[in-house]
Amino acid sequence: MKYELMALPEIARYLGVSPSPLGRAYCNRKTLGVVPLPEPLNHVSFSQRYWSREEVRQFRHTLQRVRYHA
Repeated sequence: MKYELMALPEIARYLGVSPSPLGRAYCNRKTLGVVPLPEPLNHVSFSQRYWSREEVRQFRHTLQRVRYHA
């Protein structure tokens, strides 16, 4: 995670999930499991959206805690 902004494929790779299910989760439920997905920094077409690296890091940490305690 070299840059401050991440696109969906980078987030998927960082979380260890496929980009397609992650994209569907964002469009349909806005959650992955029971953890709310972070909001994008810009609200443009989906292929051009970016997320904050720090928010994605915090999301991953929360997701790991939920999975561990489940």
